[in-house]
Amino acid sequence: MKSIVLASAALVVLIALWVALFVTFRSTEQVLFPGGTYQVYPVTDSAVGGFSTVELSQSDSVISARVNIRSGMAYPYAGMGVNLLSIHNRPASGYFDFSDYDSLVIDAETDRMRKIGVKILNDDPVYSQKNDYRSYRPMVSQVQVRKNGVAVSMLDFKVPEWWLAMQGLEKDDGLRYMNRGMLFEITNGEGTMLGIPDEITVRSIKLWGENRTFKALMYVALAVIAAVYAGVVALAVRGSERSVKKRMKKEENLKSRMASAAKLLRESDRSVAEIAIAVGAGSPSSFEKDFVRIYGVKPLDYRNQK
Repeated sequence: MKSIVLASAALVVLIALWVALFVTFRSTEQVLFPGGTYQVYPVTDSAVGGFSTVELSQSDSVISARVNIRSGMAYPYAGMGVNLLSIHNRPASGYFDFSDYDSLVIDAETDRMRKIGVKILNDDPVYSQKNDYRSYRPMVSQVQVRKNGVAVSMLDFKVPEWWLAMQGLEKDDGLRYMNRGMLFEITNGEGTMLGIPDEITVRSIKLWGENRTFKALMYVALAVIAAVYAGVVALAVRGSERSVKKRMKKEENLKSRMASAAKLLRESDRSVAEIAIAVGAGSPSSFEKDFVRIYGVKPLDYRNQK
């Protein structure tokens, strides 16, 4: 049973370690702002023929975009963006992979507008062209501004109809290319009043997601730990059963030999040493101890009682 106690102690330690690792690494987080990792830039609709304006100011902890949304196009916009292809003012090694994340959390507030537009621009292998902003596949979501921040599920992002029409697509092709992120933008939302200055203040932009691969591996590890523990317990139980059977067999053999010795003590005048040898009990002293354990008296006393 000592092995079971040791295995149980090891199991407690491993489970505690498993829980600590699981809680620490079960999710993944990426901070787009603050941190100074990515380049921040002003966003206006001038690239698509609009006349909206923006004045962008930035500190280590706050981005402020003072916008004036003007008419002149169907969907005027202005705001701020994060260049995901520029890390510490150097080109990134590849695209930003949004598919690793489940939700987006933005700490933002506005002066007047009730909604903000959140846009992810991805490189479409078919339609996107280098340095052509309009050709990047946009994934957009309109989000209600709240005091406790803005949370957006990555499933809420959709390709706008105007972009599909611009590419000659009659309906959504269902493609997202979230693993080929290039730009991230926050602009005015639907219903923003035209010609009236407004301001978008952003304090943080964070992505959050479940670390699914890690969680799967951790569940496998937990199953292995459980299987090993069960195996150790099973082996210990079998060993204990064998040990008990062995002791019982030894005890039965001893009783049989002592019964033979008792018979010789009653029916013969042979010495204790001779009887010990006859029943295979080893030395006379060992024989005497075994006899006392079975019958409660020494061999000679037993003989005298007959």
